[in-house]
Amino acid sequence: MADATGWMEDDSQKFIELGDLVVPSRYEQARLICDLIPASPGDHFMGVDIGCGEGLLSKTILERFPEAQMTLLDGSEAMLTRAAENLGEYAYQIDLRQFDLNQTDWLDELPRRFRCIVSSLAIHHLDDAGKQALYQALFDHLAPGGVMLIADLVHPPNEQIAEAWANEWDRDVREQSLARTGSLHAFDQFQNGWNHYRTPDVEVDKPSLLLEQLQWLEDIGFAGVGCFWLRAGHAVFGGYRPATDRG
Repeated sequence: MADATGWMEDDSQKFIELGDLVVPSRYEQARLICDLIPASPGDHFMGVDIGCGEGLLSKTILERFPEAQMTLLDGSEAMLTRAAENLGEYAYQIDLRQFDLNQTDWLDELPRRFRCIVSSLAIHHLDDAGKQALYQALFDHLAPGGVMLIADLVHPPNEQIAEAWANEWDRDVREQSLARTGSLHAFDQFQNGWNHYRTPDVEVDKPSLLLEQLQWLEDIGFAGVGCFWLRAGHAVFGGYRPATDRG
């Protein structure tokens, strides 16, 4: 059964199996996000992971900041189950919640104020208006000086860039499949409609232009807005709530 974004439990199972192979430089992205969080390893703070999947990003954060507490949100029961397994050693520091990204009630149930708000490969399921509304709401949940960091697909500005990103994504998955499994089995599965820049599913995947999203963040009031990493159409971007902004 599909959730409101069109994502199905079968999709979750496939992503659990192949995520490490089909996401470009997945662990590099996670480490960079940790580098951008305004905290020292011994700090106590709260963070939230929107569309947490199997918990890889939150686990990387907790490994870097072992005194942190993370709220993990996902629409998939399978993903939350796997996240609980992967984060078993941090069971007392995590709060797992099922949610619907297309609704807003879950925002009202979140505590304030977070030092970091992170999301990986989730928000592109919202349209432009949905993203803007979410970014505004998340800004209001950030502590002064806190950061929102998003790792996600972005829309190509033209067809030439789309083709370049598609080729780069193919190369990355092929190399990762060979390096980690010694075979092209994962790459062959990826070729079956996974490359958004070759076979976009516009009903499910709705990435927005990167520059437009950066402008939205600035208009909302984020500071230090930027794209911190970009490869094969996958960007890490975001911004900080000004430390002097007490809301």
